Amino acid sequence: MRDSAQEPNSPRHSGVSVAMPAVPPQEAEANLLQRAIHGDRQAFGELLQRHQPRALALATELVGSREDARDLLQEAALKAWRALHGFVPGRPFFPWFYRILRNACIQHLRARKLRRSRSLTVDADGETVVLEPSDRAAPLPEELFEQGERSRRLAQALVRLPPADAEILMLRHFQDLSYQEIAEALSIPVGTVMSRLHTARRRLRQLLPEMAAA
Repeated sequence: MRDSAQEPNSPRHSGVSVAMPAVPPQEAEANLLQRAIHGDRQAFGELLQRHQPRALALATELVGSREDARDLLQEAALKAWRALHGFVPGRPFFPWFYRILRNACIQHLRARKLRRSRSLTVDADGETVVLEPSDRAAPLPEELFEQGERSRRLAQALVRLPPADAEILMLRHFQDLSYQEIAEALSIPVGTVMSRLHTARRRLRQLLPEMAAA
């Protein structure tokens, strides 16, 4: 009696490949993180590549320049690599990385010594960085919005919001972060996240009818 594993019609002999079960994204990311923590630069690069589009979009919104955002993303990646030893296994990567990227953006803005002409501020570690309206006049990355009049108005409304409002709306509604992940990314309590979102949504609703009538 022949071993069934040697049957000519078995997948092994028929030339038909057996599809392996797909690895869930969270498990795949956890594996990349584990390898990166142990010094695997390639795994770290793959990890960053997964989150690059939304990280770049958020950095562009903060600094108003896609070119500057790319440079800051590289800077944050280097800082994250050096700080990986302090990463807590089991926690999501993006909120942790975004906190590093956000601080890099804020330091960049502080270095430019911006002066305020209207109330646009970003809080960082208890300090205030001022943004001029001209620095936020650049359109948001196209990939965040579908084509159409409604999307165009939404993008314009976000640019007119205070940066803290625009940032938290983007994290929640465009990047699909949970309240807990936003709290970790911004280093604030979950209750504060909910309060800021409520305020930001109210301000956004006030802007949209105004722009529709313009």
